[in-house]
Amino acid sequence: MASIFVQIASYHDFELPKTIVHALKQKSGKHEIHFGVFNCYYRTNDIYIPKVDNLKIIEKEAPAGIGVGKSRNIANSLYDGQDYYLQIDSHTRFKKDWDDNLVSDILHYQSCGSEKPLLTTYPGTYRYDNYLQEIIDWGEHVNIIYFGDTPEEFTRNLIPGQRAVEPEGTVTQKSISAGFIFTVGSFSEMDFNNKIAFWGEEIFIAAKAWTSGFDLFTPSKQQIFHLYYDHDHRMQRSNRRHIWNDFPQIFEKMDQESKEEIKMIFNTNKVAKDALGDIRTLDDFGRYAGLDFKNKQLVL
Repeated sequence: MASIFVQIASYHDFELPKTIVHALKQKSGKHEIHFGVFNCYYRTNDIYIPKVDNLKIIEKEAPAGIGVGKSRNIANSLYDGQDYYLQIDSHTRFKKDWDDNLVSDILHYQSCGSEKPLLTTYPGTYRYDNYLQEIIDWGEHVNIIYFGDTPEEFTRNLIPGQRAVEPEGTVTQKSISAGFIFTVGSFSEMDFNNKIAFWGEEIFIAAKAWTSGFDLFTPSKQQIFHLYYDHDHRMQRSNRRHIWNDFPQIFEKMDQESKEEIKMIFNTNKVAKDALGDIRTLDDFGRYAGLDFKNKQLVL
């Protein structure tokens, strides 16, 4: 039996308790599931956390702890030596036996020669209908990440735009989906960088993981389902909050500092606990991912 650490950084999300319960409901029973949760709440803490085994939680009132880098670091601090590491968002659902399926994928890639495989893909979808009934689109399709839509963003900030496309046979990934990372427990040793607010988190984690010796792969089948923001509805049916709406002035400053931090790290090839790893170089990652960091161009 292996142990799995589930890292969840949540911002006043009523989906959080449902995510925890669903992860346990859908587990295989072959592995121990441990949760490390950071619950950042807005004004009043009315998020009910279920009383389940192996759950550690830190709670703070916003704006303390806001920003993805800081919040993930707080949740990550609850890691306690588990064999595997799952990073998800607080609005997530799971396929039956998700834990054993993901462990099997890791063991497969290790048998192929990868010491530290990292599985990532943009999750499938769940949503609420007009009657607030939960609907999960149980498709098994995984996807790979494509950079080519907004090359000017990479030129400006060294942060490429990302979207999901069909994999066309490949099993490798060029970047990560922050809402679905499954890998070995040593991922906990990475620092998520407290200055990163939101935009750019995914390429930063991808570059840091790859330069730290992790290999990026897709899972064999989709195991994770995500409640995506519905742009057609001003009021989200899950009452979802965002820090940029609740703290616009604070977030605007954080976002600018965050982009400057990522650009500085990529421009200077900074190797540090809160920057890049020392197993591979950023230039190596750029050649692998199709990102020319020196000339600020995509190489598709």
